[in-house]
Amino acid sequence: MNWFRGLESFVRENVPLAAHTNYRVGGPAEFFAEPPGEEALSMVLRRANDAALPVRMLGHGTNLLVGDAGVKGLVLRLPKKGFSELRCNGTDLSVGAGHSLPGLVKWASLSGCGGLECLAGVPGTVGAALRMNAGGKYGEIGARITRVQGVNLDGAPFSYSRDACGFVYRDSGLKGRIVTRCEMVIEESAPDASLTSLRSILAEKAATQPLAGRSAGCVFKNPRKFGTPPASKLIDELGLKGFASGGARVSHKHANFLVCDPGAKAADMASLIRHIRERVRSERGVALELEIEVWGLEAEALGAQVA
Repeated sequence: MNWFRGLESFVRENVPLAAHTNYRVGGPAEFFAEPPGEEALSMVLRRANDAALPVRMLGHGTNLLVGDAGVKGLVLRLPKKGFSELRCNGTDLSVGAGHSLPGLVKWASLSGCGGLECLAGVPGTVGAALRMNAGGKYGEIGARITRVQGVNLDGAPFSYSRDACGFVYRDSGLKGRIVTRCEMVIEESAPDASLTSLRSILAEKAATQPLAGRSAGCVFKNPRKFGTPPASKLIDELGLKGFASGGARVSHKHANFLVCDPGAKAADMASLIRHIRERVRSERGVALELEIEVWGLEAEALGAQVA
């Protein structure tokens, strides 16, 4: 019996994922669902759970590498319609997980709401940003959160306070859960001041990062051991800027950005990641952890265990 019988309006089979990621590489999802609302989301999760299907959550694919063979199980994507409602009451903000994070940051600055400028230039959805505690050198999204709501993979709802979310550097305790909404505290700010800060950070990123290329942002987390250089510096010091494996290469502009050229395969990116990790480990004694999410690739293909 078809596990998604009656849900054909938003569940499809064998859907290519490459077009849903910044890298534009990778194979198909066995099943792909875009539930129109929370009731439909809970229903498809219960069905998938009963069918013992693995479930993965897809945002805008800005931080994701999918293997060339694709992935088994169900890939979920929350459509903007139904999961992007934005409500603001003074300094209390509530926003759906399907809302664009850059769109939220821009709206806040134009509305005289400060505190989110630190997320300028960070791509993806709010939900994806929460799962990885996205941010940069100016701050992280987790610092603004008061509550996160969603559903577990069995369809049961959850509501966590900020402390229960387990926000740490580029990670959280929300992985393996489907975030649908969050609440955060923002600051009153003059629109001119907020926009000036936003534009300054965006200009800085444009000058130092290959924003026009097919990349997923920083591939490796910065080592947390005191005195160890950032990942980009470690890679640059080894002379790897411009180094290529097939259609994947290290950006000349920022060594922690790996770019896919036309015709690239996920296997090219995996080979490049493995080469960088092996060089950094053997010549600098540092084990680089991935900041990007990886689906459908074995740990050995990436030179280390995939989280």
